[in-house]
Amino acid sequence: MPCSRLIFRLALLTLLWNGISSAATVGMDGVFDAGWSTAYYSQDSITHMHQRLHALGMDYVVLQYAAVEATQLYYPSQLDFLQDTQYKNNQLFPKSIEAAKATGTRIYLGLYYNGTDWYTPPTTIQLDTLAARNQKVLDELYTLYGNESVVEGVYIPQEVARYYWDGLRNDATADSLSKHFLKPITQAAKAKGWKVMAAPFYNKNLETPEKLQTFFESLFAAGFQPDILAPQDGVGASDAGNAHADIATVGNYERALAQACSKYGIEFWIDMELFRTDDSHALADSARLSAQLDTARAAGATKVIVYDLAVLGNAGLDSLEKWNLKTEVPESSTPSSITRHRGAVNHSKRNPRYYRLNGARVKTPPRP
Repeated sequence: MPCSRLIFRLALLTLLWNGISSAATVGMDGVFDAGWSTAYYSQDSITHMHQRLHALGMDYVVLQYAAVEATQLYYPSQLDFLQDTQYKNNQLFPKSIEAAKATGTRIYLGLYYNGTDWYTPPTTIQLDTLAARNQKVLDELYTLYGNESVVEGVYIPQEVARYYWDGLRNDATADSLSKHFLKPITQAAKAKGWKVMAAPFYNKNLETPEKLQTFFESLFAAGFQPDILAPQDGVGASDAGNAHADIATVGNYERALAQACSKYGIEFWIDMELFRTDDSHALADSARLSAQLDTARAAGATKVIVYDLAVLGNAGLDSLEKWNLKTEVPESSTPSSITRHRGAVNHSKRNPRYYRLNGARVKTPPRP
C-alpha cells in the first residue's frame, strides 16, 4: 500500500475514533432550541452549530416554539392571530431544517405557546382555545414542512405539571386536560404521520413519585398518547432557594414516570437541564452533568436530550467537546435564588387566594 494512502487511512480512522469517543463520552442525544438567540443566526451559523452537535452524537434538535403568543414567531406564518407578533424572526424553522438536511440531524417542531392562563390552571374553554390554535399551527407547519424527511414530529410546548391539576378547581382534572387539549393535538399530529413529544416537569417539594406516576397514568388513560414523554429532570431549577430536584432523589421520579410510560407503550426520554442552580445561566460542571446522565440511563431513558442551546452556546459546545470529568470542580449543591423557568412568560401572582411555591400556584388556607 502506498505510504500516502496508509497515512490517509490512519488519519481517517483517527477522525472516526475521535467522533465516536466524543459521542460516547458526552452521551447526550439532542438539544432544545428555544430560539431566543439562534433566531438571529445566519444559515451558515445554524448549519455549523448542527455540525458540531452531530459530531457529539446529539442528533435531535427540538425547536421549542413555532410561536409564542404576541412575542415570537419562528416560521413564516400566514395565520391571522400571529400577525401582530412583536418579534417575527420567522426563518429559524426553515434555516434549521436546511441545517438538518446538510448535517444529518433530525427536527421536532414546537407548536403554539400561550402561558397567560396556563398556570391558573386554564378552564376547559381556555384549553379548547389553546388546542384550536395549536391545531391551526400544526396544519400550517405540515403544509410547509410535511414533506421534509428530517422533521420527525412535533413538540407540545405547554409544559404539564401535576400540581396545577390537583383540585384547585373542580374542572381542573387530568381528564379535562387530556380531552380538551393534549389528546386532540396528539391525534391531529399522528394523523399526519408525525410523532408527538411532550416534556412535563415536577417539583419534589410538592409531590411524591407515586403521585406523579398516578397523574400521568390518568392522562394516558384519558386518551393522551404521545410517542415520547421526555420529563425535565429539574436538577438545574429552583425557586426561592428550594431546588425542584436533586441528584439523590431525581431517579425515584424518573423511574416512576418510566413505569407509567412502559404501561402505555410510550417511549421514555429525559430532558436534562444543563444550567447551573445559581441563576448564572451558565453550563453546569461535568461532574453534575455526568451524574444526571447516569441517573437518567439507570431509570430507563432510551434517549437524553438537554436544555438548551441558549445555555449551551459555543462555550458550552466547547466544554462538551473537551469533556473531562477528572479536572472540573463540582458545582456547589446549595441552591440559591430563583432560577429561570423555561416558560416564555413571567407568571406573576394574580389572585390573592393563591401564592407561588416552588413553581406552583398553591391555594392559600382560609384565614382564622
